[in-house]
Amino acid sequence: MPRKQTVRIVERKKEILELLIKEGELPTNEIVKKTNLSHSQVFYALKLLQRDGLIREIKRGKVAYWKASDNAQEALKTLEQEIKEEFMEGEGPTEEA
Repeated sequence: MPRKQTVRIVERKKEILELLIKEGELPTNEIVKKTNLSHSQVFYALKLLQRDGLIREIKRGKVAYWKASDNAQEALKTLEQEIKEEFMEGEGPTEEA
């Protein structure tokens, strides 16, 4: 895993966390469909969110379902702040003249 998460990764984490808060429990393939991200992008973000204690994995047979933790709503604010800070530091998109 990279030492520092890029803005894109933080944005993906935020998008997935918002989806899980809104929809409740979802399997990985549903998250892939609803976010239009690749399976590997989704899985990587899920594992980061799980490591941070923001979601949990629920195994049902061979299918992994994901559910937001109780503290996920407040964590969204932190992710939004990280994105703003990174953007202000110049790592975000630049304006074209």
